[in-house]
Amino acid sequence: MIKRDIGENFKVVLSTKKTLFGAIPSEFIVTYAEINNLGAKTVVAGGATEAVEVIAGGSEHTATTTANASYGSKLLRVETSDLVEGEAIEYATGLYAYIQRIVADKVYLKTPIRTAVASGSTLTQVGNTGQYITADISIPTEGEYIVAIEGSDYGVLVEQRVKVSDSTVATTVDTDAPDETIAVAY
Repeated sequence: MIKRDIGENFKVVLSTKKTLFGAIPSEFIVTYAEINNLGAKTVVAGGATEAVEVIAGGSEHTATTTANASYGSKLLRVETSDLVEGEAIEYATGLYAYIQRIVADKVYLKTPIRTAVASGSTLTQVGNTGQYITADISIPTEGEYIVAIEGSDYGVLVEQRVKVSDSTVATTVDTDAPDETIAVAY
């Protein structure tokens, strides 16, 4: 369980281990609800965004497209390139796709492109974290909550339990009480 203060801004990360890279972030719905009333969900404005880690040291690979690709295509044609299968490319400002396979001048993508790409466009390989990060979440009252990221089109439901308390209120600890140790078996 994560502990937060009342009104503290925090984010939750959805790690897809690269498998959903290029998914449409606006299709993820972020909510929170008090554990005692899970039906009363509050939607977090802003949903989620893709977290892209830039390749360190300027060793980005690039390619130039040799044909137009229409919205929804999973194939880009390129000149000879040094792009790498299993990584991600930025094909338009802020739009990314995961490279599933490269055969000669064909780059096959795992997810369809979300805008048309013109011939002569530059594709830039980016660091692929495969993560989506929620907008700032700020829960205004004390209690225990479930924060959820749902992406029904992708079969994704991630939940994180969060305890919200007022850290300005002093609490006393009974030092005579026995320790409660929890054992975890692997």
